[in-house]
Amino acid sequence: MGSKRNTMSEPEKFQRQVDSLAEEDVLERRKTRESFTSEVSESRYAVLPHGVSVDGWTEAEKAELNDHVRHLMHSRREAFKRGMRGFGQYVRRPMGLFVTVYASLVTIFGLIWVLFLIGWISVGAKRYYVINIIDNILVGLFAIMGDGLAPFRAVDTYHMIFIAHYHHYTWSLRQKKKLPELPNHNDLPADRTNDPEHDLEAGGKTDDNKGNFYSVLSAKQQQKLEHHKNKFSKSHTFYKPHETETHFAFPLRLLVTIVVLLDCHSIFQIALGTFTWSHENYNSRPFATTTAILCCSLTCNIVGGILISVGDHKTRKKDVKERMFRQQLTEDALRKMEKRKQVELEQDQELEMEVLPGEKRVYAET
Repeated sequence: MGSKRNTMSEPEKFQRQVDSLAEEDVLERRKTRESFTSEVSESRYAVLPHGVSVDGWTEAEKAELNDHVRHLMHSRREAFKRGMRGFGQYVRRPMGLFVTVYASLVTIFGLIWVLFLIGWISVGAKRYYVINIIDNILVGLFAIMGDGLAPFRAVDTYHMIFIAHYHHYTWSLRQKKKLPELPNHNDLPADRTNDPEHDLEAGGKTDDNKGNFYSVLSAKQQQKLEHHKNKFSKSHTFYKPHETETHFAFPLRLLVTIVVLLDCHSIFQIALGTFTWSHENYNSRPFATTTAILCCSLTCNIVGGILISVGDHKTRKKDVKERMFRQQLTEDALRKMEKRKQVELEQDQELEMEVLPGEKRVYAET
């Protein structure tokens, strides 16, 4: 009896499957319709750019847009094409072209230098002479960045000293005045209150009860701090003195470490060039000393670059970057869909122009 009750005819099974698929389709369309906004959501991939609306679109068109964005996000080919477009835009800039050519020359001559050292390329008795020529070329290339940037790095160090001084001074003064902790101790308040009750110079408190934080520095000190911050941020784009749309303020201790490493890189490069070019006879130049200086210089530069990347990832607002990335993909998808619609419209118009004369001849014969 129980087995008969649980049995279901084939039409009933088929109808239940159809109803289940219909319900899933309705729910998916409802999610797509309700969540098609400018905010990131787990229910769909597309994120509309600000000022763009899909009002009047059919559910099929919205689903097509969402599927197209999903393809752009997960396709390796599309990711490679985006990377090549970004690289092309970078190379078109003068600084980007210079860095690309410089890195290519260092890589090529470095590879040739290694091949000569390990004996994969042989020129007989002239081997050490050729190695010396390549060595001098590499030292000259390294000197372009190490020696050439040394004056600018000295200026950056000057700005960094003031930034670090006023940061530590602000921290100690707030601790001395027993003021509330800052939300981000790397992001110092830039505003000064005009209220005497909240003025540090008048002996009052600096933070009000509304959650507003004010600078504890004097007007002159605050002006100096902002001046050095602006100068340093123009020289190094990774440094964010205050919170922005995409990043939080850059950590001070990480900033000091990076500047010191870059200074050491320039110092080692100057020492390398001086030591290399001061020996007229390359046979009498100690190879171990040159190698040690070069390793220290490259280590400082590489570690400095790694710390810049670490600081960028640490201060990056991942949700904002994800939203901006998806908005860019959605904008590309919208552009491609509009282009495809325009092509289809032109094709339909061409077909109508080809069909109409034939229809007229038929009507004339009848």
